[in-house]
Amino acid sequence: MTTRKIRTKLVGKEEIFKVLALGEVTKLPVLLLGDPGVGKTQSLIDFAAAKYNYVKADVKEKTFIIELDEGTKTSEIKGRVNMKNLLENKEYTLDAPIADAEFVLINEVDKGTSGVRNTLLSVMREKALFYGNEIKKCKWQVFAGSCNVIPTDELENPFWDRFVLTSKVDRVGADNFTKIWKNNTIVLDIPIPTKEEIDNVKVSDKGINKFIKVVYDSVSDRTASYLKNLTKAVKLVYDLDDIGSLMKCCELIAPSKLSNLSSKLETKRENAIKTKIDGIEGVLAGNNSSYSQVYLKQVVDDLEEISKIKTYSNQVSDLVTSIVNKLDDAICDDLDVIKN
Repeated sequence: MTTRKIRTKLVGKEEIFKVLALGEVTKLPVLLLGDPGVGKTQSLIDFAAAKYNYVKADVKEKTFIIELDEGTKTSEIKGRVNMKNLLENKEYTLDAPIADAEFVLINEVDKGTSGVRNTLLSVMREKALFYGNEIKKCKWQVFAGSCNVIPTDELENPFWDRFVLTSKVDRVGADNFTKIWKNNTIVLDIPIPTKEEIDNVKVSDKGINKFIKVVYDSVSDRTASYLKNLTKAVKLVYDLDDIGSLMKCCELIAPSKLSNLSSKLETKRENAIKTKIDGIEGVLAGNNSSYSQVYLKQVVDDLEEISKIKTYSNQVSDLVTSIVNKLDDAICDDLDVIKN
């Protein structure tokens, strides 16, 4: 599978790059939510720059970024008349940079007027701009919008449903500012699976059916139709198993349903990890260091996988504490043996 090497100064933004990768491989619009200054715009610029090997001219030519406000006119999206061509060649043409851009970011998308939003819907939905009888196709590979939050009085507005993938961009933790001050370049390898690779991925139909039943009331039929293919893409981009992929997909399209889906999918998984943790003492008591290392690595790998799902951060913390306690008990037992 191809990976894209992202070089960035942003700390702790690997999740955004993976969401943008999902948007690219599934051709589904992305909505980034978060406070000003958390790196939403720079993330897209860094992601696009990696595609063009950091050639600034190519990045500038292939990226369209605009910040909306109440005064933004539809023409700033649909394009403006090329006056030079009109005066010199008597030809009426429109310059529409958004149509030729492969990476599009609409900042403060919640500020757009109804006219601007209708134009954006055409760009997102039909990947085209309409000028009467003329149609101009759009070339975007990643279409993203950003704002602080979706306005409460617009939660049911169908405009937001067009952004199939929604991701909350969090602030950098207080402990990470020392990394920011070092100003080091962080290198991330982000998987970019092909359509064929996604098509060949197997996902449990039983799990998908449970997933759809859980999120059905929170998503449109349009979004529901994307779920199987999206889950396959998530599986590759995030390197997760079936359950992890379904949970991650739910986090992106219907986060309010995570707990419900967890109760239907995750109980056996967590119990399996707890069983392994309970077995640590017995494994260590066997005094087989090689087997102990392999066993502990399996437990750590399992914890690392479920930790990729935000909703399990607390559970993972509790499970890690349980492991530490088991190891402490084993060490204390060894010390008692030595003393005696």
